[in-house]
Amino acid sequence: MESETQPRDQGRRTDRSRGRTLRTGRPLVDGRPVAGPTLELDPESPASALLRQSPHPLVSDPAGGTWAALLERPDSGRSDRPVLVQWVSPASPEPPVHYHSTTETFRPLEGQLTVVREGDPIRLDPDESLTVEPERAHTFRNDTDEVVAFEAELPSMRTVNGLYTAWGLAHERGRDGDGTYPGPGPVQSLVLAADLADETTMTTIPRPIQRLLGATVGRIARLTGAAGRTDAYLDASFWNRHVEQPEWGRS
Repeated sequence: MESETQPRDQGRRTDRSRGRTLRTGRPLVDGRPVAGPTLELDPESPASALLRQSPHPLVSDPAGGTWAALLERPDSGRSDRPVLVQWVSPASPEPPVHYHSTTETFRPLEGQLTVVREGDPIRLDPDESLTVEPERAHTFRNDTDEVVAFEAELPSMRTVNGLYTAWGLAHERGRDGDGTYPGPGPVQSLVLAADLADETTMTTIPRPIQRLLGATVGRIARLTGAAGRTDAYLDASFWNRHVEQPEWGRS
């Protein structure tokens, strides 16, 4: 049975204070922040409270203007799914339309998140949630003028690993001459997509072509040196070296 928008605990809704702003999440090079996407946090906001409590670092996709932190792992004993808190800026591109072999749940914390399911845009406020059922094509985006924060209950740690690998590669590839971050190249993106294909399927490429690419991706990877999801990008030390972490005592 399809899960529709569900009300959330009204106690989680709060007005965002404009009194203090913490600037963080910039890319680091040799331990120093450089020009790039910057996350502006209200330290008293619901998403900031979750970030403070998380034992995991703030991570980012400098190519997409997205930040996230892992809140729960399936091996924590509190959840059978990984849960992320994620921030998307107004400039963040929506992920490619895709579907999963299991459910994915979205819970806005600050601002209005638009989830597009089967082509139908569904706007979610912080008192709502939406569970997308298996094999239902979807994506999400920020249609507002401010950063939107939300919780995402993802299919598995493999999904998290795939995201963190793509974002980590964007940091390692660095900036172009114009100062923008191009992100992983097309071959690397193909290898990652093939690595996750049994759990996450992109709808932009017909399935027969995806199967053909999957059959040849190992050869492509060997020839180019590209790799699929890599556990090193789940290591906190990588993100502490590459992403400015919040200093809660400063604004």
